[in-house]
Amino acid sequence: MLKLTVPMKFQSLLLTAILTVLASFQTGCEDEIKVNVDYNQPKLVVDAFINNLPQTQTITLSRAVNYFDTNTAPAITNAQVLLFDTTAGKPFFFQHTEKGKYQFTPNASSGDTFTIGHDYALFILVDGDTLASFCNLSRTATFDSIRLVDVEGNGPPINTTGYYVELMAKDAFGKGDFYWIKTFRNDTFLSDIDQLNISADMGNTSTDIDGELFIYPVRYSGVNDFLRSFKKDEKIRLEIHSISPIAYGWFNLVRNENQNGGLFATPPANIFSNIIAVNKNPKNTLGGLFCMSAVVKQEILIPE
Repeated sequence: MLKLTVPMKFQSLLLTAILTVLASFQTGCEDEIKVNVDYNQPKLVVDAFINNLPQTQTITLSRAVNYFDTNTAPAITNAQVLLFDTTAGKPFFFQHTEKGKYQFTPNASSGDTFTIGHDYALFILVDGDTLASFCNLSRTATFDSIRLVDVEGNGPPINTTGYYVELMAKDAFGKGDFYWIKTFRNDTFLSDIDQLNISADMGNTSTDIDGELFIYPVRYSGVNDFLRSFKKDEKIRLEIHSISPIAYGWFNLVRNENQNGGLFATPPANIFSNIIAVNKNPKNTLGGLFCMSAVVKQEILIPE
């Protein structure tokens, strides 16, 4: 083996050179990089998740803001919003209330309600554009009960001792059902993207099993926050919303983009919308989603 000997008079020079190179790497990592982001026409964003619960329904219209903009998305207040039951031929007019929110309150006594199995069309008139989207109000799951689970937390994933809940509910029999399962703590929706709980059928599409209890990650892991157990006298509500196949795919893309980071991240991309402009040469580019949902729900109070 060849042994390289560095003369004494060059050793200090070599050390100085190595330190200089290392210093250049360190300062190079701290260089400010300015990125010019093209910001063209802001999107018109439609948040139109409507359900058949007997409570006020809201469609929100806003403008998207620049990725680096910290301002609140501007509300759109000059639109006309109509939801049309194409099966029954019945219109539902949503009126603007405040800050881009358009609302309609169902009335069972007058028959102004949404019906499972019916098809619905959403129409929005704004800035001379006619926007439209279509969705079926599909069936939802069968809700049996909420089961309390008393757990002693001793490390990940369960870090706190106390009560957790388990959703005892069955997927509707027959393939092709999609669900969004929501957890509410004292009427506050646990809306963090990490708590998005969606399911295709009972949650396991790789087998022929159908119409049974949701799989464990859906009915237990997905409905709890394992960093914070439920405490005495807290009210827990679980809701099962049917969603369209398009909404299920949209939610998956939203979650994937949110988790898109690290060494193997892909370039970020805009999420598709099922809202379209039916007129020629539309003034607006579009984002957001329209979905009709049937809902079943139950709630419990945490005991001593």
